[in-house]
Amino acid sequence: MATGPTHEHHVETADGRIYVEVEGAAEAELVVLAAGGPGVGHDHYHPWFSRLTPAHRVAYVDYSGCGRSDRLADETDYSVELFARNLEAVRQHLGAESVSLIGLSFGGFPAVEYALTHPGRVRRLVLSNAQVTAAGWQRWNIDGVNAELQRLFPAEWQELLRLREAGVRSLDPRYQELIALVVPELEWVDQWNHPPLNRPDHGFEPAVYRAVVGDDPEWEVKGTLTGYDRLAEFAGLPPTLVLSGRYDRLTPPVLAYETVEALAPDRRALHVFERSAHRPWAEQPDEYVATVTSFLAAAR
Repeated sequence: MATGPTHEHHVETADGRIYVEVEGAAEAELVVLAAGGPGVGHDHYHPWFSRLTPAHRVAYVDYSGCGRSDRLADETDYSVELFARNLEAVRQHLGAESVSLIGLSFGGFPAVEYALTHPGRVRRLVLSNAQVTAAGWQRWNIDGVNAELQRLFPAEWQELLRLREAGVRSLDPRYQELIALVVPELEWVDQWNHPPLNRPDHGFEPAVYRAVVGDDPEWEVKGTLTGYDRLAEFAGLPPTLVLSGRYDRLTPPVLAYETVEALAPDRRALHVFERSAHRPWAEQPDEYVATVTSFLAAAR
């Protein structure tokens, strides 16, 4: 649990107000969570990351259009680059010269974008079960999910294909119900017995998801994420810890290994959680916190 005060802020930016919640003592080093998504707020990371206090202040950010942050008039403005600007606005607002970043799942994109755009502002980077290229998103979050639906639910896969033939695309509720059949078993070691996640009413914002991944986001990346790939620049990232769950099939260990290979050999580390899938911070919290805390402490 948090060992310091919790504060809520609305940060005024040119892109509207950004909501940030901060736990921990004001004098502690700042760790910013680059949340997953796209299209969701930060609430489901409570109370897990409170365990990083009191050694750190932990800032939970709702990207533009998500959670308690302002919606944009033009949906096409939602992008990885915008979310990285959100992170910089939070850093400035909280008065930190530099931060450590934890990029979670989709949050790998804005975390990497921020670290490359603002060299010197990031002490340490953690890429936790993180996607970092559009091609990786296509391969695992789209093609991998579809392959699993086809393998486990062949009748429902044929129904999905019939919907597509009729012009129905993947944001339609009927389509989403079919995809939802397989997502839990890709995200958890045991989809029937896993820690509950805090899911308040601020929930999912489909406009952000549609803008970033495209209007057919369970089939092909065609939104503002299209073509995103900065792997060739990863050697310039600060010291980076890549985390993976052995049984994660949305961001599997092979993706983590590919990410590590792109990093500078003297500034990279990898840790695989042997009894976890997509959320090792929930499935193996003691090992997760110990691993991250040790890595962040090395920056001092």
